[in-house]
Amino acid sequence: MKITLKRLDSAYHMQAINEDGCTVETDGSPAIGGSNKGMRPMQLMLAAAGSCSSIDIISILGKQKQDLKDIAVEVTAKREEGKTPSLFTDIHLKYILTGDLVEEKVKRAIDLSVDKYCSVLKIMEKKAGNFETNAIRTQAERSGQREHSVPIYATSSFVFDDAEQARALFANEQQGNIYSRFSNPNNDEFIEKMCLLEGTEDGMAMASGMAAMFVSMAAFLDQGDHLLICRSVFGSTHQITTQLFPRWGITHTYVDIHQPETWEQEIKSNTKMIFLETPSNPGLDIIDLEFVGKLSKNHGLLLNVDNCFATPYLQNPAKYGADLVTHSATKFIDGQGRVIGGAVLGTKECIEKVRFFSRHTGPAMSPFNSWILSKSLETLAVRMEKHCENAMLLAEHLQDHEEVLSVKYPFLPSHPHFEIAKKQMKLGGGMISFELSGGIDRGRKFLNSLKMISFSANLGDTRSIATHPASTTHSKLTTDEKASVGITDGLIRVSVGLENIEDIMSDIRQAIEASK
Repeated sequence: MKITLKRLDSAYHMQAINEDGCTVETDGSPAIGGSNKGMRPMQLMLAAAGSCSSIDIISILGKQKQDLKDIAVEVTAKREEGKTPSLFTDIHLKYILTGDLVEEKVKRAIDLSVDKYCSVLKIMEKKAGNFETNAIRTQAERSGQREHSVPIYATSSFVFDDAEQARALFANEQQGNIYSRFSNPNNDEFIEKMCLLEGTEDGMAMASGMAAMFVSMAAFLDQGDHLLICRSVFGSTHQITTQLFPRWGITHTYVDIHQPETWEQEIKSNTKMIFLETPSNPGLDIIDLEFVGKLSKNHGLLLNVDNCFATPYLQNPAKYGADLVTHSATKFIDGQGRVIGGAVLGTKECIEKVRFFSRHTGPAMSPFNSWILSKSLETLAVRMEKHCENAMLLAEHLQDHEEVLSVKYPFLPSHPHFEIAKKQMKLGGGMISFELSGGIDRGRKFLNSLKMISFSANLGDTRSIATHPASTTHSKLTTDEKASVGITDGLIRVSVGLENIEDIMSDIRQAIEASK
């Protein structure tokens, strides 16, 4: 699709021309010097939403053999007028139809049409409230039971009103639920919240974080494509890149997180995507998202960012040009170690490919897990504030300990990427890493000496968790591969929980002493 705009006078009067030669004229508001020679661009957006939904309704009723004589649409919206652009605060569509029509079928056609174009309306409509309010008040439509809390839609499939509706749903002419592998109200609510909090257009819930990582790459990479990937990635992401993708003729090049100036020279003619995570796991290194966003756009590449450690509360990669944002929702988003899940978020165009790939390969999240995760988002902001507060205090405490060789935390001034972290993150996150003297044996002794802090492979829990990456999560890496991403034999990763900070510090101090 291509639209060309031509300026018609010295002010704001423009003419838009499509590839078929059809035209429409636009003009700016008189408040900024416009002269009302055409529709204002924001008015045109409303007209487009009304027109698209009308086309759908006419098509649906026609296939149902209903006698539609005429249709009119009134689109109303509230928007502050002035020199500073603003989004709409309220949008309503009113349909006036005449003819020999079945009322219930007309209502369903209108509902389906509005649902289909609700993503357009959401982009245009300013959501009430801030992060916390949106995380709490964004909910699936209330049923006839008038529930206050959204129920779990524990169903594998959904019934059709008639054969025509079934045909239209499978033909993608109507939007609606068919089968929970495709969509489910709980999954939809979770993803609606995630998109709103991340600032993306669309998304899809996945069965696990690694399902999200895999789908976000496999849905786009074909035989002969090349992936540019930051070397500092999670162990299983490394295995996908080095062990699975080569089976399908997909090549990769690892780039150094500490030498971003070398990334551009590694881009090849067949490079399709840049993949990275920031902060990285477990090294907690930071990549400048603004830099990578510009790099990817300059070369026409997809930018895919794993935002698991930061969460939408601390960092929004889409603001810097990320086409895809991936999450392991198992971690901070759940926040209590109860369920496994993931999410792929991004542009409408990208998620269409993700949805097709997922629909036919089956990495769907269960409705129960989506229900839990959507509820968890309601407390994400307050949890992350406390995680970050405790992590900062622990990092400051450990950097003065004589048995600790180094401490890594994004908001410590000693962190090599401190300024970048401050630029793109709200707070430093809930993860720290530190290195003990004594190597791998000291690391194991330390973990065996912990009394309160859990020894687990998870992170992002209310309970503090310690791990030894060299012998667990990244044990499959070679010695050289570990060294290249900052994993030493004595490195300890701590997911700082919500316990009293004095109790966390006390347990770590005694374990360090006991492991000598």
